[in-house]
Amino acid sequence: MVGKIFTRKKTTKKTASKTPHEETLESIEESVLDSGKDVDLIRAEIIDAGKDVDEIKESVLDSGKDVDVIRESVLDSGKDVDEIKEDVDEIKEDVDEIKEDVDEIIKKQDSILKKFKARLKPDKFSFDDIAQQIVGAIILSTPLAVTEEVWRLADALDITRVILIVLVTLIFDILLIYYTKYQKVEKQNILNFIPLRLVSLLVVSYLAATLILYLFGVIGGQVDSMLWAGKLILFAGVFANIGAGAADILK
Repeated sequence: MVGKIFTRKKTTKKTASKTPHEETLESIEESVLDSGKDVDLIRAEIIDAGKDVDEIKESVLDSGKDVDVIRESVLDSGKDVDEIKEDVDEIKEDVDEIKEDVDEIIKKQDSILKKFKARLKPDKFSFDDIAQQIVGAIILSTPLAVTEEVWRLADALDITRVILIVLVTLIFDILLIYYTKYQKVEKQNILNFIPLRLVSLLVVSYLAATLILYLFGVIGGQVDSMLWAGKLILFAGVFANIGAGAADILK
């Protein structure tokens, strides 16, 4: 409004000469107009500043959202790490169980290999074999030693049958020791040609038969003849020999 008034005054008095008072008013008018322009500029700058503030606010809000997203991602990552740790622990337990199973398998394999090597290795004659022979001879000959029919059969044997019984006993021992597949024996000879195991079987068998017959009162009681006693020892010795040989081939 002030600008319009001053403009009208200017147009009406163009031709007239200006007084000092008029010049002062004109200068004030120009200052006011310039001030109005400055106000408009300031208003525009304030509006722009407000827009910038809104943009900054939106950026801050967006940054807050990003922070929340990052926080959630970190929490999820922590959960994933815990799950991975649990999986690793489970894997360790599985590995430990596998190691235990492998150790057991190795032990079983070692045991099997030892037994297999022991079977492949020739069996060396020792006192354990003699003990087995004694037990087997006593177990099998004892029931026959106290049977009267056995005594009578032995008494009725002639010399030919006695020799055949001894030969059958020898053949049985040789077949049992060297031709059965229960065990592989090491060759041990007396005087370089008599097998030690064969001699042991014969001696143990006949001694066990003699001992059982004597302890039960058969020899020296029911059997009072030396010839009859010899035949009975050889006859009972066959069964004692079978028991001794069967026990000897066992590991």
